[in-house]
Amino acid sequence: MNYTRNSKYKNKNTRKVRKLIKGGDNHKIDYLSNVCLHVDNTGKSKEDLQQIYNILLRNIMIKSFPYANGIFTDYFNKLRSDIMEKTQLIAEKTKLSKSKKLADMWIGCRDECYNITHDSVNQEIASTAYMLRVLSNTLISPDKCKPKLQILYENSSETKGPGSSLTGKWNEDSKYFTITKIGKGDNTSRLIMGFGPSASGKTYWAKNVIGLLNKYIKNFPSTFFTIDGGDYRNLSYVYQIIIESAKKKGLGGIENLVSNIATSSIFDSNIVKNNILAYLNKSNLPISAYVPETLGDCGSYRPKSCKSKIEKYVNLTGDKEWVALMIYQHKSGDKCPYDLKYQCVGTTSSGKSRESDEGKKYSNIAYGHSMKQGLNEITNAPNLKFIIHNSGGKKHNNDFNYSTFMDNSKKSPFTRSTALRHNIDFENLRCEYNYIYNINKVK
Repeated sequence: MNYTRNSKYKNKNTRKVRKLIKGGDNHKIDYLSNVCLHVDNTGKSKEDLQQIYNILLRNIMIKSFPYANGIFTDYFNKLRSDIMEKTQLIAEKTKLSKSKKLADMWIGCRDECYNITHDSVNQEIASTAYMLRVLSNTLISPDKCKPKLQILYENSSETKGPGSSLTGKWNEDSKYFTITKIGKGDNTSRLIMGFGPSASGKTYWAKNVIGLLNKYIKNFPSTFFTIDGGDYRNLSYVYQIIIESAKKKGLGGIENLVSNIATSSIFDSNIVKNNILAYLNKSNLPISAYVPETLGDCGSYRPKSCKSKIEKYVNLTGDKEWVALMIYQHKSGDKCPYDLKYQCVGTTSSGKSRESDEGKKYSNIAYGHSMKQGLNEITNAPNLKFIIHNSGGKKHNNDFNYSTFMDNSKKSPFTRSTALRHNIDFENLRCEYNYIYNINKVK
């Protein structure tokens, strides 16, 4: 909940600031800790608003999850226990039938194990609490302060307190929640598509590019929604419980937690993505989006073209002059052809190192296709197009290697005259983002 107060600074100027009031079970419900809700505060005191906020959060949680006695942790603790039991049985059977170490094994969660996990995931991702959590935690910005999403809750038909008439199902409750401010409140909508192979560091470099374009282009927004399945999985409590259960049993992971075959996948991020897009398309505010895409399911020798994947985000933002990024590392770091201080870690090493924590088994089979399709889309992009060889944190002589920023734009914003006009120091930017800027071709 927000309330407004006056605040005086050393320069003696006075301005309105928004201060967040925490509320809920034990003054904080972790699941919704970053959700910034507000209601009509006409005639209400600070104490009134805090009570309203506590009741509203609690009702959102109670309606969204079937936990008993008003104790939120009970539901997830019971679920954790059930999933642990099922993974232990599978692990024991697998150990008897296989000779290799459990830590190297990814097992299938089938039958009763699949039913419990799949049903629990689907219940969570369809819930009002989860969708508010996702919306509020998938904003990216180059700013040091994490951008906030402000959401107004309005339901004039309620008679038993705020949130009492909610169903806990987002498709029925979403009409009561309206986005009123995104980050600093940018007044323009832009789209950035981030192409490149999996494990290349696409979101990391997207923040850098947003920062650069915000400095060089007038009114370029500083806050973007990230439309990314990886974020949706990370924000799911059930998904994290499944990963945790596999780890505690000494397993590498659950092979069908994320599957290329949607019908057998326990978690299908496309469901969340479609719900997010449907909601954002109804917003009256300018929406900016960053979309990381490996393009593994479209393009040459695939059933569909990649054009349709891009068009739905163009329609969301209205940005026909969208920005194209191709962010890549080489498949293997020891095959990287760049000079030592510009070499990358490699996607195979990066992907393998994080697969257990992410719950998604890494494969480099689609690397060549992602590179080819990404370069194709860069070629066809309208104007701003940047190819970035990401060093991925590799070091040479104890110093982090430089990434290489290749500008293929038809009309680049990164010119000396633009830098002078905006008082931008190229050398400071190079040090801040640890990159070199050139117009060389991809190696």
